[in-house]
Amino acid sequence: MDNNKIDQLLLKLFSDENSFKEFYEYTHTFVFAYIMSLLKNYDNSRDVMQEVYIKIYQASQNYHSMSKPLAWIYTIARNECYMYLRNKIYMDEYVDNISLPKQIDKDTKMILEGLFTILNERERQVIIMHSLWGFKHYEIAKLLHMSVSTSLSCYHRGMKKMKKEMEIEL
Repeated sequence: MDNNKIDQLLLKLFSDENSFKEFYEYTHTFVFAYIMSLLKNYDNSRDVMQEVYIKIYQASQNYHSMSKPLAWIYTIARNECYMYLRNKIYMDEYVDNISLPKQIDKDTKMILEGLFTILNERERQVIIMHSLWGFKHYEIAKLLHMSVSTSLSCYHRGMKKMKKEMEIEL
């Protein structure tokens, strides 16, 4: 991901209709993966993602250039996920299970389900943010409101769990 490109798209998002489509196409995969890591449900993640992009669009008129615009986007996504979960818990409808799209092949689905079940929420977030999105541990710590050492230990603990799980399955 090119932070400069995202930054430039965000700056013109509110004033240029075409930039929203380009912004969405460029970022939606990563945003959806992050939301999915928090909600663990495909359909709910798609619903929340719509809300996230509405919030991003609305907030873009006040957006100021920054070096890590993805952090700003992930903060909006995280807040929307937490609001969604609070509402679900309040309505007593939240069930902690994994729902993935039916078009995913069986091997990929098995790997994703394994990842979601063997890691706790923090480990899952830290591993995705560090391994997939390239965030440094001090950035993750700031975004997730934890210390750098907690981010590092979550990462190493989660990786160890996954390695152990892979050895058992082989």
